Amino acid sequence: MKKYAFPVLFCLILTAAGSAEGEVVQRFDASGNLTSARTIPRMLPARKSHTYSVPEGLQLRSDAAYEFYPVFGKTFAEIVKSAEENGPVNKKTRKRYPSAFDWSLGWSYQYLYSTEYDEENDKVHCDIAIQDVILFNDITITLPALTDDSALNPIEKDLWKNYVARLLEAEHGRAKIIKDDMKEIILQRMGEITYLMLEPEQADTAEKAVERYVREETARIGKEVIQQILQKLEQYRAKDDARPHTPPLQQPGL
Repeated sequence: MKKYAFPVLFCLILTAAGSAEGEVVQRFDASGNLTSARTIPRMLPARKSHTYSVPEGLQLRSDAAYEFYPVFGKTFAEIVKSAEENGPVNKKTRKRYPSAFDWSLGWSYQYLYSTEYDEENDKVHCDIAIQDVILFNDITITLPALTDDSALNPIEKDLWKNYVARLLEAEHGRAKIIKDDMKEIILQRMGEITYLMLEPEQADTAEKAVERYVREETARIGKEVIQQILQKLEQYRAKDDARPHTPPLQQPGL
């Protein structure tokens, strides 16, 4: 908690006015806009479709949801064509891609604050501390699922497995940016919210003023962090596009 030191020659007299705490839950969409979030969502384990899944041996993240759409074909080339023609539509590009990645960002936190009246300067000082920050992300990855691989020979089955593995690698790379790479930045930015000064007439409504200030500051952080995430995702997409792919894959937009 931030402390304030004043010169002795001012003969400053501080009168404690009290302390309090509160909880805030905020959720942002992928554009940085605040959305409805009144309670902390429970993190569910990765769910697989009861009908479809990924080829055996491929790993799914435990902190993301997965959806599948069916693809068909008697050869690897036919199946890839089916994925390209029937994959999810990207809202930004309005094109179909073999896989899709949807996400949002949110958090909850506790804030503590104490108020002191500064008689010398006729101000109310509010010391603020953000703590118990819990980050949550809603990430959904959409993948193709082969309904029947009985017509494929072992080589083509391996090709299909590698194809899906490549899609997973790309989408899991995006998930890492959102869930792992930005965590420390968010916590650091929230730790910088430490102080608010009020006018004496605001002393009776200090609780509402502090809550409003904290909410506005963390909402601003959320919007700025999401802009950073979008930049990182764009850089990741460009880097991923430059890599040689076997077989060639279209890469989805952000």
